[in-house]
Amino acid sequence: MSSNFVPSPAAVPTPVFTYAEFRQLVRTLAAEHRTSGPDQNPAYVRFTDQNQAHLDRALGEPLLPELVGRLTHLARPEQWLVLGEAWCGDTAHTLPVLAHLADVSAGHVELRVLLRSDHPALMAAHQTNGGNSIPKLIRRDAATGADLGDWGPRPAEAQALAHQLHADKTLHTNQIIKAMNAWYEDDHGAAVQRELLALVG
Repeated sequence: MSSNFVPSPAAVPTPVFTYAEFRQLVRTLAAEHRTSGPDQNPAYVRFTDQNQAHLDRALGEPLLPELVGRLTHLARPEQWLVLGEAWCGDTAHTLPVLAHLADVSAGHVELRVLLRSDHPALMAAHQTNGGNSIPKLIRRDAATGADLGDWGPRPAEAQALAHQLHADKTLHTNQIIKAMNAWYEDDHGAAVQRELLALVG
């Protein structure tokens, strides 16, 4: 875990990870047939291993030039805190895009990853419709720690598809996951970037 991350005045409890450290965590957990968090359900362990391919693929998705331009000219630097877990497919598809955007922001965005299971209070403060849905991006003013808003857990289009799929009681969980993975792969990270474009700047 990163030892040189200085939390904002609105202090973030440790542990926190850089994207590279989170990626290494997933590799280690997969190799040890484990996952993050207290629930070591065999399905979650399997998802953790499968998510490695999504994490690798999504890091190379094309970025929207308009969003990159806006991030490189932010009036105030931001911290992006992303709550996720190694087993979460939505995290695996979205987090690499957020990390890539931070990398090309010319130092205006600093991204850190936090496990939901390690940070229940932070998660409780950023729920979605009363639920602890992840990933959840929390944007903060890097100088003051003031909240600038949050985003997640999915782009609106993906959220609508997820509701539709879960409402169909004839579908097995694996079929739902396969359909969601296909949506993310077809979208190429564009939906989350369009939604961020409407939020930042």
